[in-house]
Amino acid sequence: MKKLFAALCLAGCLALAAPSSAAVQTFGPDYARFTIDVPDGWKATPNDGGCQLISPDENSSFSVQVQKSGGKSAAELTQLIGKEIGGKILKTEDINPGQTYMEAEVDGVRIKLTVIVDGDKFCAITMAGSDEAAMFGIMDTLQDAGESSDKPGSLRDRLKERVRR
Repeated sequence: MKKLFAALCLAGCLALAAPSSAAVQTFGPDYARFTIDVPDGWKATPNDGGCQLISPDENSSFSVQVQKSGGKSAAELTQLIGKEIGGKILKTEDINPGQTYMEAEVDGVRIKLTVIVDGDKFCAITMAGSDEAAMFGIMDTLQDAGESSDKPGSLRDRLKERVRR
């Protein structure tokens, strides 16, 4: 399990509502800050491009990473991140221009990855582990810092286009 969480950190880069006690925290690089509610008991670890949240039982991980895209497409970035994660790629799907979804399995753990390219940056959301309900609850709180969550085309809306399948 430690290997998986280390791979997710390198990869950078996703029901029931999140537990009622959550702390809204801001993460990400200066050029693309975002907020997310960290549920009570979950450990949030900031990093250069975002954060990783680990469940209290350490069986689930939710990661958000924002980085410069370097001119790469969502599909290219998804493939690069998929190689970093390792394991068996189960499915890859282009959702729309600028958004790609991947499912993989590493050591029996299902991993869901969504990559969204927006101009010169990309956002990678990675969900791994057994507590999908809690991770979808966390995803529901994700938004660009200073952005209204009901704004059409918001980060949250774009993620919901695919992640819930």
